[in-house]
Amino acid sequence: MQNSIKLGFAMLFGLGFGLLIERAQICFTSAFRDLWATGRAYMGKAIIYGMLISTICVFSYIQLGANPKIMWAGPNAVIGGLLFGFDIVVTGGCETGWMYRALEGQVHFMWVGIGNVAGSTLLAYWWDSLAPVLALDYEKINLLKSFGPISGLLLNYGLMIACLVFVVWWEKCFIRKAKARLAATQRDTTA
Repeated sequence: MQNSIKLGFAMLFGLGFGLLIERAQICFTSAFRDLWATGRAYMGKAIIYGMLISTICVFSYIQLGANPKIMWAGPNAVIGGLLFGFDIVVTGGCETGWMYRALEGQVHFMWVGIGNVAGSTLLAYWWDSLAPVLALDYEKINLLKSFGPISGLLLNYGLMIACLVFVVWWEKCFIRKAKARLAATQRDTTA
């Protein structure tokens, strides 16, 4: 009975998350792509706001006694990031993007989904033998233990707010440059 209740809640939240990403077209990849390609920072700011909210929620759970799950990061993060970045450029979709696009009727994104599931399955199968090779005994960093609960939380918030300030600054610079280019083009056409 407990397993079916958990499964039911998981399916309910999965359905809600699926509807949210499809209706809002939430895609982390497009958030970064749009920021650099078009200067549009709407989704980037939304992601940072979401992280700010989730951080305080996770912090409160940890303060109530839940054990934090701290993962190591090594060369695997750089290699994985490069492979993922190359893959999303070639295929035109990421984890969430291919799903909502395929369900909107863009059938060619189903191939992206098949490749995504196949790659994830292979990684899961070989992960236990790959992880010890990649870990290389890196030190795990826990800001809450290193700086104390409140200072660690404030440091985390400070870093995220710095990211938010950078995103807003970049958006304004991009728009200012685009307006200057447009004005120069209009002057050249009228002259």
